[in-house]
Parts: sequence; C-alpha cells; structure tokens
Amino acid sequence: MACEVAARVYRGEVVEAQHCADIAVVDVGGNLTHYFGNPDAVYMTRSSVKPFQVLPLIRTGAFIRLGFSQEQLAIMCSSHNGTDRHREVVQSNLWQAGNHPEDLQCGCHLPMGMDLEGTYPNAGEDKDPLRHNCSGKHSGFLALAGFLGEKIADYLNPQSRTQQLAKEAVAEICQYPVEKIEVGIDGCSAPVFSLPLKNLAIGIKNLAIPQAKDAETRQALGLVKAAMTGHPYLISGDRRFDYDLMRSFPGNGISKIGAESIQAMGFSDPPVGLVVKITDGSGGRALGPVCVHALKQLGIIRRFEDHIHLLGYASPEVRNCRNLLTGRIVVDFQLKKV
Repeated sequence: MACEVAARVYRGEVVEAQHCADIAVVDVGGNLTHYFGNPDAVYMTRSSVKPFQVLPLIRTGAFIRLGFSQEQLAIMCSSHNGTDRHREVVQSNLWQAGNHPEDLQCGCHLPMGMDLEGTYPNAGEDKDPLRHNCSGKHSGFLALAGFLGEKIADYLNPQSRTQQLAKEAVAEICQYPVEKIEVGIDGCSAPVFSLPLKNLAIGIKNLAIPQAKDAETRQALGLVKAAMTGHPYLISGDRRFDYDLMRSFPGNGISKIGAESIQAMGFSDPPVGLVVKITDGSGGRALGPVCVHALKQLGIIRRFEDHIHLLGYASPEVRNCRNLLTGRIVVDFQLKKV
C-alpha cells in the first residue's frame, strides 16, 4: 500500500520532512474498528511485546517461587531510562534469582535518560549493562532459565525452552499462529518477533482488560497490568511517552514502546487496543504526537488540559541547539472506520 502521511515537520513555514504511519485499533472482541494506512502490515514488534514475554515466568510458578515483587515485575516489562532507581531494581532481580550483572547479555549503551538530558557518563554509566534499557527483561529471562534448569549462558538461544515459551506467549496473547511468527535478533541480542499490527493491538487490549481463554493466564495478565500501571516510572522514566500516558490514565491505560517507532496502547475503559507504527522507523519525534492525535479521535482524550502530562505531545515545537524555535510538528490525519 502507498505511504500515508500522518505528520509533517515544518522549518518556518516550509515542510522539511514528513512521516507516514500504519495504525490499527481493535475493540473488546479483537475486531478492527479504525485504521490508518495498513493495519495488517507485518513489522518486528521489538520491545512492545515485553509484557507478554514475561508471562512464562509467572505461569511456570517461578515468579512466586523466587518471591519477586510488583516493582521487580514492572522492570522486566520495561525499556527504562537507566537511572540509579532502574539499576537498583534490575540488580535486585539478578541477586534474588542467584544471578549476576556479568550474566547479562544485553550489552551496554549510553543510558536513555542521560541521552534525553544531554548529560555525560562521568561514572562509566555507558559501560554498565544494568543501565541498558532492556536489562530488566534480561533479568527475567535469566530467572526463568535458572528455574527451568537451563544453562544460564544459553538464555537467549531462540531454541531454548525459555525463549520458546516467550514466543508461544506472544503468539497466544496476540492471537496469531506461532508458526507464522518470524524471529529476528533484537538490539539487545534477544529474539524478537514479527506480528501484524492488528494482532499486536489485540495483544495489548488483552493485557489491558485482561482477557484470555483460561483463568491462569488472565491472572498472569492481571499481575503484569498491575505492575505496569502501579509503577509506570519503572517502565520508562521521565520525558518518556509510556510514563506520561500511564500516569495520565492511572489504572486504565497500558503503554509500551518498541524501537523503530512502534507503540502499543491498551485501555480497559473503554476496552480498546491501539498500535501506531511510524513506517520510516526513525520518526520517533512524530510517534507521540501521532499517538495522542489518534487517542483524541477515538474520544479517549477529550481535552489535553485534563491530561497535562500529554499536553507537550499535542503540537510539539522544534528547537535548535540554542533553544531557538525553528519549527513545529503538525499531525494531520483521519482514522478510517471499518
């Protein structure tokens, strides 16, 4: 399908760049109700499926056996900023399961929070795997691998029981045949899965309600939702859309970003799942504005004044290194009803 423009970036009064989007919206029954672009387009889901990848830890009994808390579960679902607080919770996950920072295979990068703030890693923060935005997910994988009796060093092997269970959970919650999922390697070296946008929207809706075929899985989804909504700061951090959306809809909204500009959002009232993908992948600056514009069209956001944490996404300014106003991001698209 042809690219459909959802946002334009202006420098002065001239369009300097534009970002296309694919969007899928589903109702409580998983039926597509609204869309933009191609709702059936298949993309790598990246970190947007972390809340589903943690389900095997709960369903095998490892979560209870190891005595993890809601905060510890939240960090396993996160793409966090790498602050001292985030690092502390990841460290507690490792120790509690008998693992160590050197067991992490996620690698290192400049912490996302420091990147956002423009601060320099004077204490080697960029060499600390505990501050990697995916370290929480990896701490959960390590805990599950140990619980299952697998070799810790193989916890990222796509053929390991740990990763097979994660893949099966993603397929189940997103209601997509597991054999159709393509597997790649994520930036953090963990297996990553492909899904149509509509199915990812079904999955995040199922988490928000929560909804599943059996009571055990509904309970597991409920634990994940409670952890994420109860500790939204641990899911991401300051100046991040996930944190801003979930604290704008306390106990109701679930939000999880993935790399290359994919965003999954679910609500229990009204029961809806929504996924936005900026198709060029690098259009992260447009992702938040496109998301809130879609939520406004759906009536989930009525007045930005009632959701002050989201106000900055409504019509963001573009500023240069001297903080001079140089342009703006304008979102202009209309969701189509099925």
